[in-house]
Amino acid sequence: LTTPPPRRTVTAIHRPPPPPRLMADFRFNLQDITRLFTSSGPALPESDLEMVLEADRDYAGVASSSGSDQDALDAARFRLAWALAHSKRTGDGARAVALLEEGGGHSWGNTVLARDRLYIAAVAHFNDGDYLAARGSAEAVLRVDARCRQAEALKTAAEDKIAKDGLIGIGAVGVGAAVLGGVLSVLAASGR
Repeated sequence: LTTPPPRRTVTAIHRPPPPPRLMADFRFNLQDITRLFTSSGPALPESDLEMVLEADRDYAGVASSSGSDQDALDAARFRLAWALAHSKRTGDGARAVALLEEGGGHSWGNTVLARDRLYIAAVAHFNDGDYLAARGSAEAVLRVDARCRQAEALKTAAEDKIAKDGLIGIGAVGVGAAVLGGVLSVLAASGR
């Protein structure tokens, strides 16, 4: 018969490791923050002034023609909205959104899908820097077509820009509070 070895008592400082989920969350959040400041957004095509002017002339020509059918008018209107939405000039995005909306004497036929109009409106909002409206329009596209990868990418880019703007705003408030605190402490120390 063999006897078991005697038990040894070991006294050591026991430090539990941090919960693995907490470390994983921290790394994930750090990666997200890094991505926010290095991401340039989706790779959207750009239109120049000449493209916008050409689309504008085409639309005006079709709109003024008495023999124009609804499909030709819709196609010309959509081409103009596309050029405006992809332009970097101030005010072009707002004009694109106005062209894409129903009403104002224009109702869209079946030539241009609602999904496409909503997506181009999202692009216009994104290029204008209105990331909340861009996200809303991209979400509207996804309600119409849940598999639209362009809308999903634009929605993610808009959410990244919203988060980045929020972090910058929080940082600015923090710096302002620190400066104010420094001024108040100098005033308090000088006895004023």
